[in-house]
Amino acid sequence: MLFMVKVMIDLPSMMEFAQKLHAGALDRSAIRSGIYCLKSDPASGFSIWEAETKADFDAVFAAWRPYFAKAEITEVIPVRDAMGTLLKGLH
Repeated sequence: MLFMVKVMIDLPSMMEFAQKLHAGALDRSAIRSGIYCLKSDPASGFSIWEAETKADFDAVFAAWRPYFAKAEITEVIPVRDAMGTLLKGLH
């Protein structure tokens, strides 16, 4: 399963978050794309994560969640799967 993760950094905990990232204390193995921040709002960003199940995703993401003021998780699919779904709807 793929998940688009849109977040807003919790600014008061940003230094602790940066230290954990630098130390490798947060599991990055589920992140499938780079992490990108909005130019107009550098505290907001998004990335694509992958896990076998939503429960597996939740387990990995739990260590990250305290560093976000907001987190929106949406299941996404690759474009080839989207095209297949759209084409089925045309018949």
